[in-house]
Amino acid sequence: MTDTLVPTLEDALQQWRDANWIRSIDVALVELLQQAGEQNPAVLLASLFASHQVGRGHTVLHLNALAENPNHTLALPPVNNTAGDCVTPAELLEQCWPKAEPSVLESTLCVDTTGEGQQPLVLINDQLYLRRYYLYERFIEADLKQRMDDEPVVNEELLQQTLALLFASSADDKINWQRLACANTVKHRFSVLTGGPGTGKTYTVVRLLTALQHQTLKLGLPPLRISLAAPTGKAAARLRESIEAELKSLKDTSALASLTAAFDAITPNGKTLHRLLGVMPNSRQFKHNERNPLRTDVVIVDEASMMDIEMMVALLKATPKHARLVLIGDKDQLASVEAGAVLGNLCAGADQGHYHPSTVSWLERVAQSPSLPREFIDADGPQRLQHVVMLRESRRFFGPIADLANAINYQQQEQITEELAKAGRAESDYPVRVLDIDSLDAPEFKQLVRDGIPRLRRDDFDSFDDYVKATLDANTQFQILTALREGPWGMKAVNQKVGEILGVNANSWYDGRPVMVTKNDYGLKLNNGDIGIAFADPEHGHLRVAFPDDSDNTQTGKSGIRWVLPSRLTHIETVYAMTVHKSQGSEFKHTVMVLPDHDTPVMSKELLYTGITRAKERLSLVGNNLFSQGGKRV
Repeated sequence: MTDTLVPTLEDALQQWRDANWIRSIDVALVELLQQAGEQNPAVLLASLFASHQVGRGHTVLHLNALAENPNHTLALPPVNNTAGDCVTPAELLEQCWPKAEPSVLESTLCVDTTGEGQQPLVLINDQLYLRRYYLYERFIEADLKQRMDDEPVVNEELLQQTLALLFASSADDKINWQRLACANTVKHRFSVLTGGPGTGKTYTVVRLLTALQHQTLKLGLPPLRISLAAPTGKAAARLRESIEAELKSLKDTSALASLTAAFDAITPNGKTLHRLLGVMPNSRQFKHNERNPLRTDVVIVDEASMMDIEMMVALLKATPKHARLVLIGDKDQLASVEAGAVLGNLCAGADQGHYHPSTVSWLERVAQSPSLPREFIDADGPQRLQHVVMLRESRRFFGPIADLANAINYQQQEQITEELAKAGRAESDYPVRVLDIDSLDAPEFKQLVRDGIPRLRRDDFDSFDDYVKATLDANTQFQILTALREGPWGMKAVNQKVGEILGVNANSWYDGRPVMVTKNDYGLKLNNGDIGIAFADPEHGHLRVAFPDDSDNTQTGKSGIRWVLPSRLTHIETVYAMTVHKSQGSEFKHTVMVLPDHDTPVMSKELLYTGITRAKERLSLVGNNLFSQGGKRV
């Protein structure tokens, strides 16, 4: 970095754009304001940074944080991308807006300080918004308040009886949070159900739907219309499959025969949010909105941590006010790639409960629950938290992997160091393994790839279809995840390296190539995130890509496989490795996390927690100096 600042703001922004520090759309906003007559460099710089934060997934720019540590707040310059002699945000601020004080922005025509104007920027205290995202936040706040204030009529005695049938009584006066969540969700038109892996979110949802249908049918009304959705096609399919499996188990339980009509009224049909709302080509709008709402009585959205603020607004506009809206997800996972951490914001404080005494009294009475701990009771708790229940006991996710994930989630540094040390000295059969290597050329990484990626023999199966199905299933048992997409430790580089280890060109078509769909293709009935494998088909004599398909009418006429020609797949990438963002909602028997050899803002606790909790049985952490600074890198 040179000591001489660039002569103009325009030159600095051009350098940043050329170095890929900022987006072209960020610069376009500055140019638009200049064309409108704005010349104050502080205002132009503030607009640039507000737009840049949206690109990073944040809906607001906090000016106090900007003044204290601009480079950290903006994550600029990017790690390993200093771009020679580019001026840094701190240096440019010192030149154009030394203290980043909000008062400098209050008198300009481009900034609205009331929230009622039409200016492109909105300043509330030290928070600077692009107007669109300010309006999104205000809309969500007003809409949810209306839904939370309007409580449906509930037959408490009937609900109490239904819960007693659906949830076994605890013999040791232990709080059944699943039972409480079901009761609380029936009580409200808007609810959030959050919890980590294995806490029984789907288990609870099936019983919630049963309780709702039972209430309705007992009144002699038609069954409730239910809409199940998720941000991705893969997540929507898993939601449907999980509910179908749990529903079948309940139907086979003789003690629940009195609920048969309620079970039969539940028709799982998971869709992506885009399909549920109705995509309109070449538009940001949806078919279903406030003028044409969904014809539904219950909307359940799984993996809601992946939902951005714009999608949340669209969902609220399309969901009729009389309907129940339920969001499900792990509040501690990564937020959406787009702007806005909707689920995380709604669940802020959920760990401590903050339930009003009236909320606690109702739940304990209707759910017949032991008394909630006093620390969960708060007469001044936010209204939104009366609609949130956090499932706190994992029934299948425990052991060393869970211990490490929880230590990272709660930032328990001593525990993190202890767990990593255990993994470093443990035997090979220990669930967590650490490979502290300098590069992906290390023999340990090559061996990890050779041992992990499944290779099945066709001769071991009675038919080609059986071989394909087994290979597709085996492909879900081992997955490499990366924190980054680009760079020597990023997804692209790792895929290339795995190809070299296996002796193939990872980005060309060959027998055995695993690929991920990166954009919804409704013509092929493939969703963003779907994974398939290329096979040299002996019957057709050329490569075709097989995707799992649970329908009975595939192109082959056989259940379980959907065949697609490679030439028809226009949006795919090789997927020996995928980013942690892309892995959300998935689980793998053995998960390998490749971590960069340098600190980067991307390496948040949310990313690490999300990646680690994808592992069901084994976790391998790969990277350089994982134990540096007492384990603080991890």
